[in-house]
Amino acid sequence: MRDVLKLGLVLMVICAISGGLLAYVHGVTSEIIDERKAQEVAEAMRVVLPSAESFERLDDEELASIKADPKLAGVDEVFEGVADGSVVGVVAKVQAPGYGGKISLLVGMDSELIVTGLQVLGHSETPGLGANIAKPEFTSQFVGKGGARSLAVDKDGGEISSISGATISSRGMVTGVNLVRDLVSALGIAGGVGR
Repeated sequence: MRDVLKLGLVLMVICAISGGLLAYVHGVTSEIIDERKAQEVAEAMRVVLPSAESFERLDDEELASIKADPKLAGVDEVFEGVADGSVVGVVAKVQAPGYGGKISLLVGMDSELIVTGLQVLGHSETPGLGANIAKPEFTSQFVGKGGARSLAVDKDGGEISSISGATISSRGMVTGVNLVRDLVSALGIAGGVGR
């Protein structure tokens, strides 16, 4: 019986020390990980909206009012790009419907409703077909397009060349970009007028 108690006490001490060390390491590394994630997000935003000098995240109240509009329901996060004290565009993380599920996008759009950049953050589209939406050959065709009217794929009479065999995925990308267009209009910064 004494051996069991002794063994239990030794295991308890080892677990307590191990737990303390893990908590300490987590405390030290979590700040570093959070900083690196913030840097990655900032770099991605600079890529999709290069004209902005800094980015201001919309607060939860503003974001909730945006998500209340059914046509803007796919918006996850919104950052206003600022240069020389005025809003020059928006970077938004949105979810759009794809063939295999939701497509997560980071879209940059200026105040003239022109796409300045686009990155696919995640998707579950078919490898070799719909997964090609993430390739620069496809995403680059969005840059510089937009303006007064919504974008559409070529099969719908638009200017975006859809991926052969992956029209649903291509349309999902266009839907995501058009969602950001509607968002910029709803924020009241379209037409070069910052809020």
